[in-house]
Amino acid sequence: MPIEYSIDKDLGVVFTTASDVLREYELLEHKRKLISDPDFKPGFVELSDIRHIADLSITAGGIHRFVAQDDADAELLKDYKLAIVVSGALEYAMGVIYETMSSEQSRNVRIFRDMGLAREWLGMSIE
Repeated sequence: MPIEYSIDKDLGVVFTTASDVLREYELLEHKRKLISDPDFKPGFVELSDIRHIADLSITAGGIHRFVAQDDADAELLKDYKLAIVVSGALEYAMGVIYETMSSEQSRNVRIFRDMGLAREWLGMSIE
């Protein structure tokens, strides 16, 4: 799977990276796996770096499914913040759609082109 993550319990941060072709079902699987991970706790933040994907295979319907999954997991996502770092125009546009739809549900999702700004928004040190 082109999505990998690690959890730093001391920092309360999930570090996610993606490569190759990023598909809807893989993102949904990632969300489900993360939520069920015993190391994941409410209040954690996630830094998702998808700058190195080769292609994005996600539709508007897929974004609706992501938001619906977030709604289903609302209690576990309490105080959760997600920063997604992108490089391409398509990834940015689709990310902004997800950000907008998430903000309608009071979710903290932001799309960035700069890793330092993403880390700062999450309250992490800038490296």
